[in-house]
Amino acid sequence: MTDMKGISRRSFLTGSAVLGGAAALAGLAGCSPAPKDTSMAETGSATEEDWLGEAPALTEADCDNVVDADVVVIGSAVAGSLSAFGALENGAKVVMLERNKIFHYGGNQGSFLNSEFQKQSGKPTYDPKEIVYHIVGNTANRCDIRQWRVWADRSGELVDTLIEKVLTPAGIPFTCSPAPDEPELWLNRVFDINVVLGDPTKDNYKEFLSGMHAYLADNGADIRYNTKAEVLVQDEAGRVTGVIATAEDGSRTLFKAAKGVIVCTGSYAGNAAMVKKFQQEKVAKLLEEGNVYTMYMDTEDLSSAEPMDDGIGHRMMCWAGAEMEGGPHGFLGWPNGGHIGCPNLEVDQAGRRYMNEALFPVNQVQQVVSAASMPSGAFTWEISSTEDRLMPCFIGIDPNVLDAIAKSGTGVYQADTLEELAELIDVDPATFTATIERYNEMCEKGVDEDFMKSSEYLIPVKNPPFYAFNEKWVFVCSIAGVHTNDKFQVLNADHEVIPGLFAAGNTVGRRFGYAYESSGMGMSNSQAMVAGYVAGETAATA
Repeated sequence: MTDMKGISRRSFLTGSAVLGGAAALAGLAGCSPAPKDTSMAETGSATEEDWLGEAPALTEADCDNVVDADVVVIGSAVAGSLSAFGALENGAKVVMLERNKIFHYGGNQGSFLNSEFQKQSGKPTYDPKEIVYHIVGNTANRCDIRQWRVWADRSGELVDTLIEKVLTPAGIPFTCSPAPDEPELWLNRVFDINVVLGDPTKDNYKEFLSGMHAYLADNGADIRYNTKAEVLVQDEAGRVTGVIATAEDGSRTLFKAAKGVIVCTGSYAGNAAMVKKFQQEKVAKLLEEGNVYTMYMDTEDLSSAEPMDDGIGHRMMCWAGAEMEGGPHGFLGWPNGGHIGCPNLEVDQAGRRYMNEALFPVNQVQQVVSAASMPSGAFTWEISSTEDRLMPCFIGIDPNVLDAIAKSGTGVYQADTLEELAELIDVDPATFTATIERYNEMCEKGVDEDFMKSSEYLIPVKNPPFYAFNEKWVFVCSIAGVHTNDKFQVLNADHEVIPGLFAAGNTVGRRFGYAYESSGMGMSNSQAMVAGYVAGETAATA
């Protein structure tokens, strides 16, 4: 048996460069590090009936200070920073609140459509309808097509503006994700529309967002870190006119917003009651067992006692009259371990095959959730033999490089017979060997009669040594929220605009379906950027 020390996503990137896979690094977006030990936030009751709780009974009389602004942005990550940017670019006086000492960051790229930078880099020009229709289909028609139309219309222009005004002056690198030298090594890469914002060998937006915050501050934004928004303030007509927030020293400030408040507080995956209320039962259980929302972040940036994903923004908006989208809500998850993104045979905890392994990993995760035999958490087994090492990979890394990385991880088991391997991974040998026999028969035929995997990915598991890789599936965040229109104005239960209230990022509803949409890498981040910019623009020009 082999059971070696694991590697993080960051060391995966470094190791790939050392082993010769550097050409594919900019395209890496699907693999994840081992989950950090994080606990679900203790926010209110853990019962789903009490997920909303009561709004704090705070008024201006409870505040020590009053600050006037045109636009107040709550949250300072991707959506919040771009909301502040959109408002500033349109002449507004902006305050941005961040309850932690630093913004949340994760992922290093986004999908943008038909920018001048992409065209000059030799990337294809796409028909926006083709991509938007594909997205709508991937979300099982659960998304708001108007939001994605705005993304299609504005994302290219936005990334060009960011390159011109923020990245280039600050010396922050940016590049298009490289096209593969050998297209057959890429699995299910749908649209070549990705731009990396920052160092392509680092899988986070820290550099980009640091540059964004510097730009915002230099251009007049008032950024308040360690300042927690508590409740929105409304006038007698229901218009949102500001927010009351508490600073690190306990003092309270009323931040008045003459034009609007934009809520960009991210996921609610750390709130047990909200997860139980809105997520599929199995997803809720897995999120509760291992929420890894901060997995991309450096340890020194996580010292704040405040969680980053307790759903406070969702609840503040609902207290103000907003309506959450219908459930079950979407979530984001990734595979962690094995040959990440490769279509090797997968079996569940009973030793049975349960899906088409050639799906994009973020689509596979829904299959994991739906698998019948998953009683012991989110893990499955990837099975291969010596002849499987040349399988393609959705991120385009040399298969031999990926093989070396996979075998350096934890939960790697090797045996000379399938029966021995079944014993090592604690599955029924008869079930396991029957699964392999059935799979091999279909490989010989060249037709997957069970799950319809393409024939080029049907490689039999025949020659020893045989390997099993413990494929852990990490659940990162919720991707659901309140109803908005295509200007990202928040709507009430009658789908009427709540004046003065906007949202962007993971507080917005109907962005995705039951799970993350993956027509291009970084779709959530780029859609959040566009939504943030449009929300800021709309608020500033109201």
